[in-house]
Amino acid sequence: MLKYRVIFGLLFGALFIVLIGLDTHFSRNWPMGAYSTPRGSFVALGCLVVIPIALREMQRLLASENVTISMRITVVASLLCMIWPWIEQVSESVAEMHATIEHSASIDPTTRSTELHTLEATPWYRISQSGRTVKPHYLIPTVLAVSLVAAVVMHSRKHRVEGAMANAGGTLLAIVYLGVLPGFFLPICMTHSAWMMLAIVCIVKCADIGAYTAGHMMGRHKLIPWLSPGKTVEGFIGGLAFSGAIGAAAAVIFHFTWEQGLVAGILLGAVGQLGDLLESLLKRDAGVKDSGTVPGFGGVLDILDSPLLAAPVAYWLLKLIAKA
Repeated sequence: MLKYRVIFGLLFGALFIVLIGLDTHFSRNWPMGAYSTPRGSFVALGCLVVIPIALREMQRLLASENVTISMRITVVASLLCMIWPWIEQVSESVAEMHATIEHSASIDPTTRSTELHTLEATPWYRISQSGRTVKPHYLIPTVLAVSLVAAVVMHSRKHRVEGAMANAGGTLLAIVYLGVLPGFFLPICMTHSAWMMLAIVCIVKCADIGAYTAGHMMGRHKLIPWLSPGKTVEGFIGGLAFSGAIGAAAAVIFHFTWEQGLVAGILLGAVGQLGDLLESLLKRDAGVKDSGTVPGFGGVLDILDSPLLAAPVAYWLLKLIAKA
């Protein structure tokens, strides 16, 4: 079990780093570069592959409780919740850049004309013209409302009323868990960098590693025995200590204070472990040990559980720290 966890953990980590590297490389000259892409593009492509797999696992978990969700509705809605606000952010960035060049007094007319022409010739400018739709805070509620109605309509096609509320609730659970939550990572990539996202995931996963190690070495008191018998109070504290240390080191690299990193690391580590417990709750309710068949981990949901819940916390922490 541990051997497969190490092997596949290193493999997934290497693939993740390659994805981050590609994202960073192709975003350097965005939007002026011929083959440049906005920050978060390759992360979004990775999510387009991973999220449907995780949704299939969620569908199986819910099916064990006789809750039926439509993959068509949940996949489309989850990807929209994740990608649409980011596209809106990309469009706003291009529009702001165009306005800055157009009204800058420090650029001579010839250079201004050349830069505007170059920007307007890029596909990103055309996307910004058509991609700016409504205020971003209306996007996700719109998708959730439409998904709720669609789930009820799909259920009513069976000409029965039993399970209508459960199926609608299961649909929204899947979309929020695997669409809204991971969607917080893309604005982090756009505003900071994909390396910041990697640092956040590392902090959260280090909490898991610290909790596992401390729990096996010193674990005596069960944390929540009725939910996760293997987790201990000592392991939980060890996880917080490790994530706090990694957070402090990451903060220095990203030019924050180590104190800010320490607090952020402890908070993200705590939320990450809560995310792991939340997924354990879902699995125990479904009566299964693992959400899927990924060797050493169980399933894709078992890999994503802690970073998913930490994503919105990391987003607002960065908002708070950047303003401080």
